[in-house]
Amino acid sequence: MKILSYNIRNWQNNRGESNVRQVLEILKGVEADLIGLNEVLHPHPSPDPDLSALDFLARELGMEAAFGPAFQPQNAFRLPDVMSGNAVLSRYPILATAAHHLTPVVHNQRGLLEARILLPDHTPFTLYVTHLEAKWEDVRVQQARALLSWTVRDRGKPHALVGDLNTYNPADFPTEDALAAFRAKAEARGFTFFRAEVIPLLLKHGYVDACASNPQPTWNTEDALWARMDFILLADPLVDRIRACRTLGTPTARVVSDHLPVIADVKL
Repeated sequence: MKILSYNIRNWQNNRGESNVRQVLEILKGVEADLIGLNEVLHPHPSPDPDLSALDFLARELGMEAAFGPAFQPQNAFRLPDVMSGNAVLSRYPILATAAHHLTPVVHNQRGLLEARILLPDHTPFTLYVTHLEAKWEDVRVQQARALLSWTVRDRGKPHALVGDLNTYNPADFPTEDALAAFRAKAEARGFTFFRAEVIPLLLKHGYVDACASNPQPTWNTEDALWARMDFILLADPLVDRIRACRTLGTPTARVVSDHLPVIADVKL
């Protein structure tokens, strides 16, 4: 089973143009079975005037789709029915979905999309998709604790948590010098990544970082890729089933979004 996580930047590429067809091209090339998308505006125009962009992808890929709203974008006064959130595309039947709110009310709302999926062997599998706070690690920790209150129901069962977590895995930096160099890059760009508690917290609760053995930057395609912010975290029962994990860094992927997609191969 191939799982993909991708922040699609609100359906706009690095030139500010619609990237719906480009996202479709990438997803067709990967042929993933389960896809988690972040920064999804829905409904949003597509090349087919009768379909939203998300439903257009689903039709063209032969997949089922689900959307989990998180908040209304700032231009909601012009597009009152449009929400921003997370989405799932599945090659297998989606049995049920739920959208959960994560964020304290003083911050921008964030969400967790839960999709219960029926695998080919007729066993259920839950894909959780989230996009955490962009600026403050303490808020991300609160959000991580909130999402764990939902994912705990699948503890001990095969499931995955994917998305743009807006943080880093300290294990990516084996030496203090390597970590200091990363933090210097972050600080030069206005980020203060001096603490990284989210990934250790999630790993402590039984998740496995699918790309831990092959960590590659996923952001920012517009500024010399330098940070791994997008993750595929697998529940402990899947730890021995990880076959490969990689970041897709093709020339097309480098202009479609400011993030690169992450792909994990997992044996069913």
